[in-house]
Order: sequence, then structure tokens, then C-alpha cells
Amino acid sequence: MPVNDAIHAIHENQVLSRWAALLPRPPAQVGAVHQTDAELVDLGDGRLLALTVDALIEEVAAGLFQDPFTAGRTAVIASVSDLSAVGADPIGLLLCVTLPGDDAAVQEAVARGVREACEAAGTFVLGGDTNDGPQLEISVTAAGMVPADGYHSRMGMAAGDRVYASGPLGAGAALAASALLHTPAELYSETDYRPMPRLAEGRALRGVASATMDTSDGLLATIDQLARLNGVAVDVEADPASLLEPGAARLAGALGLPPVAFLAAHHGEFELVFSIRPDRVEALEAAAAAIGWTPLFLGTAREGAGVRVGGRELDLVRIRNLLHDVGGDPQAYVAGLLGIVGG
Repeated sequence: MPVNDAIHAIHENQVLSRWAALLPRPPAQVGAVHQTDAELVDLGDGRLLALTVDALIEEVAAGLFQDPFTAGRTAVIASVSDLSAVGADPIGLLLCVTLPGDDAAVQEAVARGVREACEAAGTFVLGGDTNDGPQLEISVTAAGMVPADGYHSRMGMAAGDRVYASGPLGAGAALAASALLHTPAELYSETDYRPMPRLAEGRALRGVASATMDTSDGLLATIDQLARLNGVAVDVEADPASLLEPGAARLAGALGLPPVAFLAAHHGEFELVFSIRPDRVEALEAAAAAIGWTPLFLGTAREGAGVRVGGRELDLVRIRNLLHDVGGDPQAYVAGLLGIVGG
């Protein structure tokens, strides 16, 4: 299925498409660029090998993560989240870490974070690479396996589909806001940011969801990407305040910021966003009940283009391109985002 050209209004998508045009792709790869959270290779035996890599660099440079434990933990969750978004079970991880000098305390803190995330995901570190550098940088490659007839992609959302999230949102934005606005720790601290792998939910959605993607870049960017890829519009009908996890809601209230800002920000929490055909809602409810999970209803896909929140159309091109347009300046980004969404 060809990629809808509407995605190229987004700067990051332009960059990814240029890379894809310059590099070789294997004939056994499933789907085109942009279409899956993890790359899928058909093994020819009824299984797909799922591969993904994520690097945690900008977050450390911007001061979002002060504790190397959080950085190590989040780096693993980011890659495992891509596996969950394609419905895969993890096989193992490869870890590449750049340390600022021979600092055993930093190394041990990163390792504790990696270990905690691995235990939560039921996976292991197979090996990796180490380097010296001016700041902490972590890259995690995750490998997994998924049945060829049960994988998820970002393609398939259609008008009339109901749109859900795997859980409450806004934790990533809350962490960013607390770091960049220097809020008191009692409002929100780095220890409050502990996203969990959604592997069980990803498995439960096999054969049920019409499209799936994780919220690594925040909720509204995820919804917008799905809408652009599939040539539909999405109305977020749920009250934005009701979608926030408690810490994000507390911080939004204390700062007097609109809840939608915590859904629009560029830093996510690795939940899953997925669409369900109207005639598959009962199947979703049964699959969710089987694992004790309550999906969070967001809204509905419809004919057209764009994303509306509470009936208001948001300029997701401006929002998603904002970090690039301000040259990566965190303070300018915060001011610009609030100028777009209000607050």
C-alpha cells in the first residue's frame, strides 16, 4: 500500500522518506517506510522478525533526564514499545551506551534502569557496545517475533473506526514541563515518570485492531500520523482532562495550563493508540477483559483530514514541526506550543 503524501507536510517524515530513498530495503520486508513502528521481515515460516532501534540523546541534552537510571529505563521501554505496537514478543536487546568518562556510578545507574525495564518486559540484554563521550547517550535495538497473520501496522484506520489508547496519557509531557519550567518536585518529579511496556495489550490486539501506533512523540502527533497515513480525520471526543494520568493532571492544574497542551507536546509516554472497526468493539472488550485491561476511548475517525479536539481543529503541522522550526530550543518550543494550543 503506498504512503499517503500528506505525511510529508511533517518535517521528520520528509527526513525519513529521504533516508529510505537513499538506502536499500530487503525484498522480504513487510510494509513501506512510515507504516510500522518496528521493521518487519518475513522469515517464510509463518513468522515475522520485528526489529527496531531507538536512541536517547536529545532528552539528556535538554535536561529532561537528570538520573541515569531514568535514561536507561526509558531507552529500553522506547524500543520495547515499538515491538508492542506491531504485536511482537521480545527476543532480546542490544545496548549501545556512551558514558561521560569512566564513571562507575553512572554506569551502574543506567544498568539498574535497563534491568528494571527488561524485567517488566520479560526480556534480556544480549550484548552491545560502549563508548566514551561528553554526555550520556543510550541506544537500544530490540528484536521480537510476531505471527505473520497477527502483526499490527499503522495502515488500516477507516472512517467510522473508534479510536482508543492503552492507558492514561500526558506523563511524557509532564516530565518535560517539570524539567523545562523548573517546577517543584512535589508537583511532578522524574521518579513519577515510569512508563510500562504494553506487550500484553499489543498481543491482545492481534486480529482486533485495524491500525496501531505508540505515543512516543505524544498523543496528538500519533493520532495525526495515523490520520495522514490513512487519509482520514479523527475527532477526539473525550475531554482532554479525562485523558491525563494523575501526575500530568496535577501539574496542569497547578501551572494553569490547558490539558490539551499535555497531549500535544512532543515527549510521549509509550502508550498504544489504535483503531477498532465498529463491528469489532465486542472483540476488543473480550480481549481486554481477558487480561484485566480497560482501554481508554479517545474518539472516532471520519471522512476528511485533520484532528479535532473538543470540536476545535488543531494545526498539527505547526505543532509537529515546531521543535524543528525553533531550532530545538526547549524554551522557545514551550512558548510556541502554548501559543498554538492556548495557555
